[in-house]
Amino acid sequence: MARGEEIARLLKGEIVQVVGCTEPAAIAYAFRTLIRHMPVPPPPNSFCACLHVSRDAFRNASTAVVPFLKKPGILAAAAAGCASRTNDFNVFADFDLRLARKFMKNGAWLRAVPVRRNGLYVALQFNADTGIILRGRHDHIEQLVVFGRDLTPRQKLMPRPPRLDEIFELARARHPALEALALDFITRQVPPEKGYSLEDQIVRRIAGRMAGYSHPVMTITGSGNQGIFLGLPYRRLYQEQGAAILPAVVFSLLAQVHLSHKHDRLSRDCGLATKAAPALAAGLAFARGAAPADIRRLFRDVPSRIGGLPCEGAEPACGDKARRAFQAVWNGA
Repeated sequence: MARGEEIARLLKGEIVQVVGCTEPAAIAYAFRTLIRHMPVPPPPNSFCACLHVSRDAFRNASTAVVPFLKKPGILAAAAAGCASRTNDFNVFADFDLRLARKFMKNGAWLRAVPVRRNGLYVALQFNADTGIILRGRHDHIEQLVVFGRDLTPRQKLMPRPPRLDEIFELARARHPALEALALDFITRQVPPEKGYSLEDQIVRRIAGRMAGYSHPVMTITGSGNQGIFLGLPYRRLYQEQGAAILPAVVFSLLAQVHLSHKHDRLSRDCGLATKAAPALAAGLAFARGAAPADIRRLFRDVPSRIGGLPCEGAEPACGDKARRAFQAVWNGA
């Protein structure tokens, strides 16, 4: 397989449309996946579940509001997962709200424990021979065992992330599959809001999403906030410049994948500052003819220009961080 086709497969796997925050969605996905492989779903409050979650995922899932339930926290995510009717990662898009509330009435059935692991890690156990582990990507099932039967899906290994020189080559080549993915990413992103500046739209959409906003978001490398941050500016530029801007979009999306490989997907540092802002700045600079040395400098300079943005959970204050990151990029573009 040609490298361009490999990277298109990689990028397709990194772009997922999701309702709600992705850390609680990963927890809900673990519950939904395990339950749908059981002959009879467990009724509310009559079973026990033990959940081990990496610290950074635990933090975000504890503060983000679950859409439709309008409740924050891991219990809400688990309850929505138990009541979900979907079979893919978009678990909050369709679930039985009444059933989810029954699961929430008494949370004694759920024990949730943060563990010392980096990145995304979710391990759910119903009993000694029934459990699931998600690791790495939010939707990656590392292990699935139901009543002692190993049902772990066979998944193709993802191609290695592109190096910076490959990103330049692929963006310049105008690879049709990559540009189609880029166009789909920006056109299916959250809709624009009339009467608000681009900056305010980004802030409002990110803050609203953390507060339970139920519109589907195009995520990139497991983050809806970073998807919004990249998608809305490029959609505006696409409306102004048409397909001429798509190589820059491809460049930013691949830069996001590249930087996510260098940094943990989840960490104590805000990904808007460490990944999405430098990825957006890099794509805009590429469109102006920047060289690889210029892009490497941006990867260093943009996070330092923004300053330290610690991640304190998935909450409406993420919108303020998005404003700070956007101003550091857009004002210097």
